[in-house]
Amino acid sequence: MNKQWVQSLLRLVVAFLIGLVISSIFIIAVGENPIAAYRELMLGAFSGTLEIFTTLRWTVPYIIVGIGAAASFKAGLFNMGLEGCVYCGALAAGLLGTIKGLPSIVHIPLCMFGAFLVGSLWMLVPAYLKARRGVSEVIITWMQSYAMVLLCSFLVTEYFQLPEDVSSAAQQVRTPMIEESAQLSVLLEPYKLNTSLFIALLLVVGFYIFSKHTKYGYEHRMLGISSQFAVYGGVKTKQIQFWSLIVSGGIAAIAGASETMGVNGQYIHGFSTEMGPNGIMVALMGRLNPIGILFSSLFMGAIQGGARSMVRNTGVSAYTMRIMIGIIVICITADGLFELLRIKKQHREGD
Repeated sequence: MNKQWVQSLLRLVVAFLIGLVISSIFIIAVGENPIAAYRELMLGAFSGTLEIFTTLRWTVPYIIVGIGAAASFKAGLFNMGLEGCVYCGALAAGLLGTIKGLPSIVHIPLCMFGAFLVGSLWMLVPAYLKARRGVSEVIITWMQSYAMVLLCSFLVTEYFQLPEDVSSAAQQVRTPMIEESAQLSVLLEPYKLNTSLFIALLLVVGFYIFSKHTKYGYEHRMLGISSQFAVYGGVKTKQIQFWSLIVSGGIAAIAGASETMGVNGQYIHGFSTEMGPNGIMVALMGRLNPIGILFSSLFMGAIQGGARSMVRNTGVSAYTMRIMIGIIVICITADGLFELLRIKKQHREGD
């Protein structure tokens, strides 16, 4: 383990401890016991088979979106539109999954590829504007994300909604159930952890190999470190910027597809518990390293899995819990965010 990794790990531990102390003070201020709260959080995430599988179930989409975020962030690009990509991927899989008469060996890849394609195409405009016109990707991807969530709701409501939902007082926004041939296999009944776990792990391995052992991965990293250095080294920076955003959107869309195909069995609007923003935090906590993203996703999955137990078994309210977790996550991600802002400043100076 080199000196840089040791320093990074120490900063991560210190940031976590600072967040823990600040959130503990906040919990004490509202009249609750922080030790009891953290104990219930851990028990809710790891105390039994159900809890562990629930944690892993939430870990999987965070890994996928985290890798998608790293694909753009590592090139110095702030893709803030991942939530929209998650939604369009989920809807694409939900519609393609209703095709009848296909074997699973064809149907599942078709849904996944369709989701990846739609997510990639959704990033086409900001990718072109960034690479060819130098337009900031931050605002346009964020605006597109908001628009996509609304567009998915509109499309399902107007064209794909179940007849019983239209007449229902609940007014659920969802598509018909997908065919069994398009559903991902559950690893252990009755838990919702499914074979998308292997897709997530393949993405981790693939991104690691790409980043560390290929020419394009090296150029991708160099652009993120210094745009001037990349230009002087003969790197085709515009092409890398373009494809980084395209691939980033496609990977995030796979997370949405895995939710439709492996958890819900249909597109249900509002299914995403802010997977896009959480995926960005996961990538920052993992320092854009695929192995780091794996562990930071497990951390976020544990929080997601254990939060209900903490709220149910202690006096900590859901509102207090969100603030507490937010404090810890912000402290952990702050160092990674400052590093990305430094890279962004270099990009502006180099352009």
